[in-house]
Amino acid sequence: MAAPPVIPRRQSKSTNDTAANSHPIGVNALNGGDRVKTDTHLMHAQREVELVNHCFADVERFMARLQETAEAKNILEQQSIKKNSKKNEKKKTKKKKEQDDDPLTQRVTPPSEQEFVDIFQKMKYSLSLLDRLKMKISEPTSEELLHHVFIPLHLMVKTTGGPELAATVSSPAMTSGAIALLQQNLNEQEKPLWKSLGPNWTVPYSQLSEIMPQYKPVFLDGWQPMAIDTHGQPIEDPIESQHKHEALMQTQQVIDQARLTVYQEHDGMEDSLPPHEERLYRCSYDFVARNSSELSVLHGETLEVLESSKRWWKCKNEYGQIGFVPHNILEPINHAEVDSSNVVMRNQSMKAPIPPPGGGRVSCVLPRSTGKNAFHPDPRPHSMPPIGDNGDKVFLMNDELLQRLANGKSASIRPVVINKANETTAPLDYHSPPAEVQGWLRAKGFNDYTVQSLGVLTGAQLFSLNKEELRAVCPEEGTRVYSQIMVQKALLEDERKATELEAIMKKQKMKVDLKAEGGEF
Repeated sequence: MAAPPVIPRRQSKSTNDTAANSHPIGVNALNGGDRVKTDTHLMHAQREVELVNHCFADVERFMARLQETAEAKNILEQQSIKKNSKKNEKKKTKKKKEQDDDPLTQRVTPPSEQEFVDIFQKMKYSLSLLDRLKMKISEPTSEELLHHVFIPLHLMVKTTGGPELAATVSSPAMTSGAIALLQQNLNEQEKPLWKSLGPNWTVPYSQLSEIMPQYKPVFLDGWQPMAIDTHGQPIEDPIESQHKHEALMQTQQVIDQARLTVYQEHDGMEDSLPPHEERLYRCSYDFVARNSSELSVLHGETLEVLESSKRWWKCKNEYGQIGFVPHNILEPINHAEVDSSNVVMRNQSMKAPIPPPGGGRVSCVLPRSTGKNAFHPDPRPHSMPPIGDNGDKVFLMNDELLQRLANGKSASIRPVVINKANETTAPLDYHSPPAEVQGWLRAKGFNDYTVQSLGVLTGAQLFSLNKEELRAVCPEEGTRVYSQIMVQKALLEDERKATELEAIMKKQKMKVDLKAEGGEF
């Protein structure tokens, strides 16, 4: 039984019959304020109607071919039964040669496996299209057309000897809407057939772990859908667009759930800390405190970060001492282990962590080193520098201090060495579209699941996620994604400051040039 052609849904005749009849297909009433948007919507709907009708046409042609093959096979079988006489036996060789060129013999040849797969693909494609068109077509409706699809599907599964071949057809993947449409409308005879086809037919793409190639149907009559819209923009495949939309919705749901969970767990708490193991950082350099607010640390010492805002982090060592440490000499222990393939780890210092002398609680403790290479701090009193405007001066002082320390301990201090083979120039900023986000994630070496889950976001959306939200979306690599995002944010901030400084210097140069020109006269 052939599926009837899809008839577009007509708008109900109301106060504007002329507008309702001026479009090739009717949809539910849209706001009339945006005519361009309405026309674009109608154009895409008409294109999808044509796609589903051509899918049905190819299915009908294929089923007609199967019917002809079966009829021709029966005729040949009947003819072979009649060949029992001696006369026919003597002419066996001659008859066989004639049958090879007989059109009836050619019709007996069944379709190839690839031809069966092609029709299975078009059936899956049409099911997802029917879900998108369920509010736009009528007589018959999308719900009614489902049953017309399952009649040839049942015959094809039976012809191929079972559901095994159909079950291997992974592309195009099913949309969530198509799965819901099938669940709600298949009858008791159709549901077992659908379930027997396996996850490639019963599970939406948003819940599959593997990445499917984009499906592009090739129709038997040579017809191709319109590729460019009236504004000259390329038209994306409707099912591919639906997959991206559903992936974005699923990612957003996971993020919202993670935010809700965090809110519920920390409701009423002014300050909540991450798990203990995520607050552990390793010192990459020695640092000598200059006042009672800072904390002296040694290279390789493990600290617990209590506050990580601004540039000075409040830390606690294993002896319970608490003080501020520059954030640029700390590296997260778990991140260092994850990224061990890209970073050459520093050698541990031969010194032991600094214990509190005399059992007292002192924040500033100097290393017990003697001799000409011993470091002698400036005896002048220092106060804790303000964080913010004078932060750069603080880091200049620390860099000088670290350089003086390095003069006597060059063997124990080694800077980070980045593997240049893993460097990437893939762009990513707050204006990046999803395509650039995908490229950046792939360039950083993240797995397909992470790229698929986060690649539907824009740059601004990705930058807005915190560590807990990233771990909720990507449990395996969420922490490393967060680390890379922090690095990217820092790079963007440096670029912004460099651009501002360049503009200031350019403006200053213009003033100097104007003064010089004025002095000549």
